[in-house]
Amino acid sequence: MKNVGLLLFPIVFMSLSLHSVSFAQDYIRNYLPESAIARFGKGYVFNFEYSPDGTRLAVASTIGVWLYDTQTYDELHLLTGHTDYVTGVFFSPDSKTLVSESGDGEWSPAEIKLWNISTGELIATLTEQKIKVNYIVFSPDGGTLAIASSDNTIRLWNGVTGELKATFTEHGCKVLKFSSDGSRLVGGSGEAIRFWDVATGELQLTFAAHANSIDALQYSPDGKMIASQGGDNNVCLWNADTGEFLRNFREGTSEISSIDFSRDGKTLAIVSSDETLTLWNSQTGEKIKTITSETKLNFVEHSPDGKTFACDDDEDGAMLLFDAKAGELLHNLKMSGIRTSVNDFRYSPDGRTLAVSNGFDIYFWDVGTGELQNTITGYSEVVGGAIYSPNEKTLASFDYIVRIWDIENHKLQRTIETNSNVSAIAYSPDGKTIGIGTYDNTILLWDVGKWNKRATLKGHTEGVSSVVFSPDGQTLASGSWDGTIRLWDADMGEHLKTFKKQASGVRTVLFSPNGQILASTEDDATIHLWNVATDELVRTIKIEADDVYSIDFSPDGTTLVTADDNGKINFWDVTTGENKEITQSIEKGYYAVLSPDGNTLVSVAVDNISLWDVATGKLLKTLKGHIGAINSVVFSSDGKTLVSGCRDSTVILWDLTE
Repeated sequence: MKNVGLLLFPIVFMSLSLHSVSFAQDYIRNYLPESAIARFGKGYVFNFEYSPDGTRLAVASTIGVWLYDTQTYDELHLLTGHTDYVTGVFFSPDSKTLVSESGDGEWSPAEIKLWNISTGELIATLTEQKIKVNYIVFSPDGGTLAIASSDNTIRLWNGVTGELKATFTEHGCKVLKFSSDGSRLVGGSGEAIRFWDVATGELQLTFAAHANSIDALQYSPDGKMIASQGGDNNVCLWNADTGEFLRNFREGTSEISSIDFSRDGKTLAIVSSDETLTLWNSQTGEKIKTITSETKLNFVEHSPDGKTFACDDDEDGAMLLFDAKAGELLHNLKMSGIRTSVNDFRYSPDGRTLAVSNGFDIYFWDVGTGELQNTITGYSEVVGGAIYSPNEKTLASFDYIVRIWDIENHKLQRTIETNSNVSAIAYSPDGKTIGIGTYDNTILLWDVGKWNKRATLKGHTEGVSSVVFSPDGQTLASGSWDGTIRLWDADMGEHLKTFKKQASGVRTVLFSPNGQILASTEDDATIHLWNVATDELVRTIKIEADDVYSIDFSPDGTTLVTADDNGKINFWDVTTGENKEITQSIEKGYYAVLSPDGNTLVSVAVDNISLWDVATGKLLKTLKGHIGAINSVVFSSDGKTLVSGCRDSTVILWDLTE
């Protein structure tokens, strides 16, 4: 195993039989890309949804859709096939099918897929177009799925088979809702609200509602009224049959964040950007109560049983749980760890549980007692890099924290949390220390045996971009966006020397195999080679690019391999600084690493990994399985396995012997 500079790119309960649970867990373990031994991490959580019958939880993540049993919290299926991160999931009313959404329609195609929940099988892919999907909603009976897109169309699909039923044109909608009987479709289109007959496609009614865009629509529980939230910072109430204006709910000019009817329809809750949540009588338009927060509130939702409502506190990272009748605060629910901001929350269908996610974990609270019942873990932020421990029994990866993974059982062994987000990691050659660079300008030396901090190295004035140990383990080198390279005593943590300050930030530092040369890359695509003993700048290599994404020494130290933002891979003679021009047949790569014997080159082109014969330029193998840009690749010491860290928030261990 080699030391490699890691670089973060800019950037109703129904129990299952024991047999079925076991089968599902085997399915999760076995579902891996070709040549993959294991996947570490589940991705990042964008949102999640309870099935209406309460038996399932679907989680939209960067690598697919995870399905959980809500009684046991066991993983049942991982639904894959999207080419981009899955950002939304929607259950049919009968809980038998699920819709998943990915892609923004601009940089990647918008994909909508329909799944069988029982089997985890794909029923149909509804759309794969370069158009933005604005809204997705099932009809009350689940027979129709309506999708509004940025091409000014509303497409109606069969919610069971995925067949296209009808297309309404000429009016783009930001939001869509079905009437309670499913006969009408109401949409917010520009400044107007429009009603369509679902059976005929006839546009029945149009009326101006707001002086700006319509951001949200909600039917009252009895279906007789519609509340609209507009970009003009007004909330209006309308007769759902005739479109007659009933009343306006507004005080002040603050932006509206969220609206929600109580389950009896008598109260309308409105959250504003002025840190208030106001309860209004929907029948009279009178204000019932104003709840004031010291920080910004985002979204409000009433429980299905109508007893409580919840609102997330954006800055404090808490869920506020209120009594629906009195409007009194019942519980202040806070997540643990560094990342506590709420990115999604949902009530269980029976209203007894509130599920909350920060993107990395999903917390389940008892609504009555406010006690934490359970937590689903394993999700994380973008993986900046992953490396083997020297004995290759564990992997270390970093996102905002450091995670240690057991390679044999594929489990998370422990985490290391710091006071700031982690920017770089490195193992000492003896495996006893992990060097951790952070965005708060410091470096931590972490004792692997005791699992505590041994020293804090201070001196950089901006974030630490790279850390690496010398081959003998006596020295730690660090690079920073402050333009400096510092050498530290790896045992005591004492500062030894600082190399000449560079004009731009240092991105990566890497020792040559004999430890005599230190290579550094700067933000201006310049590479410097330094004599470690004398601090002398030995050589400067200027790359014709805006940025250098990776560097690696050949095993004998005579060659430096670089990959830049143009996707060009170059081999440089360390002694002369000349380009060896030996990679003409190797296709584009934005990250490049040599095998321990120097005979194989691994290149990364966004989400694909390619293995090349260095002597002939022949493509040996291609590894596909990540979704998103791969940020690091590292060989094992015998060259038989490879570990990759990706922006999809996972690490994959690959078998190269197949």
